[in-house]
Amino acid sequence: MTTPVKYNISQRFGQILAALSLSLFFISLIPALWVFIAFNAKYRSCVQLSNGLNLGYEAVFDLSRPYLKPIAVPKYPNGKPLIRKQTWAIYFTETTLYGSTMNPDDTEHRFAWRADTGLVLQMSDSKHYDSLIAEAGPSNKDIGAGQIGAGAALNRLLELKQSNVQKCPTALITW
Repeated sequence: MTTPVKYNISQRFGQILAALSLSLFFISLIPALWVFIAFNAKYRSCVQLSNGLNLGYEAVFDLSRPYLKPIAVPKYPNGKPLIRKQTWAIYFTETTLYGSTMNPDDTEHRFAWRADTGLVLQMSDSKHYDSLIAEAGPSNKDIGAGQIGAGAALNRLLELKQSNVQKCPTALITW
């Protein structure tokens, strides 16, 4: 027959504290897991554009932005961003995607992309950039004409029933 073990008050307090800490850990894990699942589902969605690019989020979590919310960027089908900057104006046509970005140093950069030519920056090749824009045709036909940011364009395209919404390869974290 074994004799029961007697614990003193400090040992009992330690056991209670350990059990309480463990239960708080698991209780706090549930909301963290829910946030991860919700962010993962929302920010891996993208819209395939008719010109071959996708419009989606750069990552699931952006550690350099408030609330960890990532920015919307044009991306290649493999998930690599075409432009890794905030896109202030974006226009997309059947063949071309063009627009402008704003750097933190407040310098504007205009860009154009077409499958056969790749990315062209206005600063480095203004003649080629101008010819791409002239040949592009009417832009943003599904979401209305005018200047629109990449985030707003993505939100509007996600709401449209005829958009080709899919899950895209997206980085988990960026900063």
